[in-house]
Amino acid sequence: MKLERRLIRLSVGVLLLGVVLHLALLLAYEQSTYRDRILQDLRGRAEILALNSAAAISFDDARAADENLQTLRTNPSVTLACLYGDRGRIVATYRVGSRSPCPPLEGVVQIPGAIRHVEPIRVQSQTIGHLLLQERLPSLAERLPRYGLMLSSSIAVEALLVLVMVLTLRARVIQPVNELAALAAHVTEARDYAQRIRVHGNDEISELGTAVNRMLAAIEERAVALRESAQLLQALIDHAPATITMKGGDGRYLLVNEQFARQVGQPAERILGQRDDTLFPPQLARLREERDHATVLAGSAQRHEEEFGDRTWLTERFALRNTAGEIYAVSAISTDITDQRETQASLADALARLTELNESLESRVAQRTTELKQAMEQLVQSEKLAALGSLVAGIAHELNTPIGMVVTASSSMADLARSFSAQVADNRVSRSGFQRFLDDLAIGMSLIENNSLRAGSLINDFKQVAVDQTSMRRRSFQLDELIDNTLHALGPLFKHSQHRIESRVEADIECDSFPGAIEQILTNLIQNALIHGLANHRGGLIELEAHRDGDAVVLELSDNGCGIASQHLAQIFNPFFTTRLGEGGSGLGLYIVHNLAGGILGGKIEAFSTEGAGARFRLSFPVIAPHRVRTPS
Repeated sequence: MKLERRLIRLSVGVLLLGVVLHLALLLAYEQSTYRDRILQDLRGRAEILALNSAAAISFDDARAADENLQTLRTNPSVTLACLYGDRGRIVATYRVGSRSPCPPLEGVVQIPGAIRHVEPIRVQSQTIGHLLLQERLPSLAERLPRYGLMLSSSIAVEALLVLVMVLTLRARVIQPVNELAALAAHVTEARDYAQRIRVHGNDEISELGTAVNRMLAAIEERAVALRESAQLLQALIDHAPATITMKGGDGRYLLVNEQFARQVGQPAERILGQRDDTLFPPQLARLREERDHATVLAGSAQRHEEEFGDRTWLTERFALRNTAGEIYAVSAISTDITDQRETQASLADALARLTELNESLESRVAQRTTELKQAMEQLVQSEKLAALGSLVAGIAHELNTPIGMVVTASSSMADLARSFSAQVADNRVSRSGFQRFLDDLAIGMSLIENNSLRAGSLINDFKQVAVDQTSMRRRSFQLDELIDNTLHALGPLFKHSQHRIESRVEADIECDSFPGAIEQILTNLIQNALIHGLANHRGGLIELEAHRDGDAVVLELSDNGCGIASQHLAQIFNPFFTTRLGEGGSGLGLYIVHNLAGGILGGKIEAFSTEGAGARFRLSFPVIAPHRVRTPS
């Protein structure tokens, strides 16, 4: 249906709707206000009649009351009037066209088609009776003719307005829209995007025409760009090393490139519109059609290898969908992988040979790893023995003084004994000479005894430390005594230096653990502090603290030396890490400390340091060491 007809029908519909709305509003207004007007008139008439009937009711004059009711004949709409005396007694009655009797005063109700009102009759504010008036309500059909002229005038005005609106819309809207429709039809059929519509005025239709002209200009530019893009795309496709095709739903080729045309042996223009059965052998054509069908069913890309001639092609097919999600074509890209397959075969042979070499290499690596572990264990043991050797050297140096004193005293006493023996032989012994001999003998024996006891104490301390460190046996011990013995054995390390060590160990900490491990850790940490932390310091201080923390012992050793560089702090417990490579450091000292703390003692050791402000090591281990399975060393 044309727009003009629709507009006329719409205008007529608007006119009819306006008439209906006017009539409905008029009727609604009449229906809602008419009853109130009638009731108001009826109340006024009842008040006057009740006032006139007050005397007749007061004197019980039925005749006067009836005469008063007969005055209602001037109003034919009143169909019933009842005058009640005291206690609801009927005094007078008036009826017009109604046979219904007066209802009891207590049972007065409204009835359809009429309206009733009861008015009290008062004398000096005292109710002496009541008046009932009933008026007939005219039907809607009786009241409607009085509004005919008003409705007719309203309809005529509305019809005139609709006619003017139709004519205006036809000139301002329908005609420009028809021109737009004609132009759109021409552009659609001829694809002539150079056409433009004439624009008049500056209303919405004119803006629509301007927008259509801009749209046509943009479409024209895009059409040119699309043709250029299509030409560029075709050039790119033609120069691609792979074959590229696109087939419609009927299996006919919609797009091919030059590579595919050379493969088939026909010009690209002749291939378009053909099927596989006209280009390939029957078996290959059926295979390609089946794979196209499988791609459509799967809805996703499918990859296959295809043999054509003496070449192998890897083809990937994928479905093309429109904006509605429907598949309208299947595209395929085929790449020649013949050379790749030959290369893969060569690589497979090389990989097999490489695998064989790798297996032999793995066996050699495993053998070297075993040898390296053995060498590592030997180095660790050597480091332990080296630490013990350092203790031996210190103890030997410390023993040199008391043993020298014993030798000197015994030599002097031997000389005295020989001299005294000669005097006895010559019978030259005097009482005073004998007393001097006894005094010298007592002094010499005292020197021998004191220095022998000192040497014995050093040997006992060293023996206990050496036994603990070499055997790693488990036993119960007092921590403060163990630390005192260890520091006593390490005393020679501080003999010829200005450094000192201070210890604060909580008393009565009884441990059931491995004292040798603790002594080894303390020895390595103290030696490490002297060699690395306090090497270039004078008057260095090493502080050793130990206390119990629940079921564990916390032992902290700190120094005021140069500290540990931040980049080295995370590596100090690694094997063979040392900052003095080539200067006698093996890099195993702290590694052994870490293994002993986390292994045999069942605890852990941590290092804290600020470069230039010393280092602190914190060792924590349980009071009762965990039991471990002994393995042959």
